[in-house]
Amino acid sequence: MLDFGLTDSKNMENYETKFLNELESGDQISGEIVIGEFQKSPMGKREVAEFYVIITDKKTLKKWVCEFVTPYYPETDNIYGENGGLFYTFIDSLNHVVNETPLNWQENYSVNFSRFRKTVNQHISSITVEAVSSVNSDAKTVNLMVKDAMVKTESKEQSPATIYDLAQEDPIILMAYSHLRNKGDRITVKNIAFELKSSLDDGKITENAYKTALDQLHRLKPSVDFQ
Repeated sequence: MLDFGLTDSKNMENYETKFLNELESGDQISGEIVIGEFQKSPMGKREVAEFYVIITDKKTLKKWVCEFVTPYYPETDNIYGENGGLFYTFIDSLNHVVNETPLNWQENYSVNFSRFRKTVNQHISSITVEAVSSVNSDAKTVNLMVKDAMVKTESKEQSPATIYDLAQEDPIILMAYSHLRNKGDRITVKNIAFELKSSLDDGKITENAYKTALDQLHRLKPSVDFQ
């Protein structure tokens, strides 16, 4: 029987909903983690993404709903974390715990939201975070620093079988794939890589998005030189 994530609504009625602004520096919360979909909102000349990180503590019957607001770049489906901010602290410490990277590994973070959400929801079963004070004196909430994470080691991600499968996973590759198809060009990993380089040169995608997409192409065709 397949698990579609259905939850018994009667059981959920017993949970107390708590919010990020109820946490104080030094507090810790643990539980199952889910990243929700985001909503786009205009802010000046750019857009921001609003999404929720939900941590469900089955021991205390509390559901922590933590709102994140980050700059959003629709051309790459990337969200941005500025050093010291809520999302920066969360993704930097999560990467540190799971992948053993140093803390403050990058000055700032540009993260593909779809990939971030899919990876957390599929491969992180539970998490422990600590509330830490924000470096921004105007911040209305604490930041969340990941202290521990349980990775679902039994569910390894399978490599995509075709370029089309890969394009469905990565919005940047999908953009290049669609451009080639509209032009009637043959779709190969080398042609996809060429389209990505053209998009990078034209300023349509970021350097980080370009490198991430090339890494995904190497998953499909490790033997092909894209240079």
